[in-house]
Amino acid sequence: MIKTVDQKILNFIDEESLLDKGNKVLVALSGGADSVFLLSFLLKYKKRFNLNLSAFHLNHNLRGKEAIDDEKFCRSFAKQNKVEYFSASKNVRAFAKKNKLSLEEAGRNLRYSELERIAGQNDFNKIATAHNANDNTETVMLNLIKGTGLKGIAGIPVKRGKIIRPVLTVTKDEIISYLGKKKTPFRTDSSNLSNEYERNFLRNKIIPKLKEKLNVQLDNTLLKSSKVFRSISAVLEKQIEVIINNAVEFDGKQLSINIDETLKLDENLIGEFFKKTIPAYFPVELSNENIKALTSLPKKQKGKRVALTEGLTAYRESKKILISKKKKTKIKEVEISVGKSKKIKSGIISVNKVLLRNAKKNNDSSIEYISGDSISGKFILRTWKDGDRFYPLGMKGSKKLSDFLTEQDIPSYKKKEQLVLTNSGKIVWVVGLRLDDMFKLKANSKKVFKLCWKQKAI
Repeated sequence: MIKTVDQKILNFIDEESLLDKGNKVLVALSGGADSVFLLSFLLKYKKRFNLNLSAFHLNHNLRGKEAIDDEKFCRSFAKQNKVEYFSASKNVRAFAKKNKLSLEEAGRNLRYSELERIAGQNDFNKIATAHNANDNTETVMLNLIKGTGLKGIAGIPVKRGKIIRPVLTVTKDEIISYLGKKKTPFRTDSSNLSNEYERNFLRNKIIPKLKEKLNVQLDNTLLKSSKVFRSISAVLEKQIEVIINNAVEFDGKQLSINIDETLKLDENLIGEFFKKTIPAYFPVELSNENIKALTSLPKKQKGKRVALTEGLTAYRESKKILISKKKKTKIKEVEISVGKSKKIKSGIISVNKVLLRNAKKNNDSSIEYISGDSISGKFILRTWKDGDRFYPLGMKGSKKLSDFLTEQDIPSYKKKEQLVLTNSGKIVWVVGLRLDDMFKLKANSKKVFKLCWKQKAI
């Protein structure tokens, strides 16, 4: 049995090109059966691959004395096998609360973060984790139940960056039997017995029933299926990557997606495109409802908006979909006296009296000169609102401000932010765009005001 398991893993390592001669490998060691088995196996074949092995243990501080004993066991096991040992201690519960994560997610995030940190600091070119075929079954089923798409049911990746999973091909039963025959000690995590965690509930309640009633070889069956799904997923990923390279731009705050390029994808892949693209730029997990709304957006009319998770908003423009964090666009009315300036979140506006001869024409849309003959009292700066009308300079008659902004081809996401400067209830300046004709400068103007808007750099 031992030789069979060894050969199965060795074949898997070769087929998947997981190890190269002379690799420096950091092994994630929890003290449980899987990680002890992984480290023992790599030690056994250390000379064959000419490996430089080290171990890392993370204390999650969730199980009191039991967690301390786990750490002691790992340190002792590494020492007995003459393996360099690294460890870290993290408050997983506090991290989970702060980041609104489950304990499972928080522990996983911290574990990988620490593994990557230590690997980077110590020039490890591989990080080995002890996921097995049972873990893959649980992952596939969880993702299938939650609806994470093709990539989700492709299961646990055999390798990702520096991370490799050499024992993914063997089952938990094979691991336990192997360790028993070798009389190799390991620790048992009592939290794995609790059905409070969703993965444990699947492991302890659902999967045994499926094996008993439907398929005793469920783990091996899903492992083979995962390989097929991974192959299909890889092909589709390449198609999506081509579109991402041609269609996506990001300025640090806003994601811009070219609609024509996106529609080159088969319509069944557009959801996968969004699922891959948006989390690459914003740390969010999109829901099925989000994906459905985004998939329909390219076929919607200009100006359509979709609210996504974590305060993200997607806007349909004429040729693009724009995605950004929703922000407050309304500002309280700000009073500005002549000779003064006011600073707001998006910039600084000022109104100053100048001589007529100094009112020179310019091409700077952030500076305007107006006749102050009909001005009384203070100016008011505010965000435009429905029903606003003004007399655009150079046009006949009045116009709805909403129509004017549309004609100026202002993107819908920017429309909401548009400011207007008013006096006595009348719009004087659609800031940065157009003066009202009633306040234009005349040759006989007795009072002249200079309006200046300095927008905050994005």
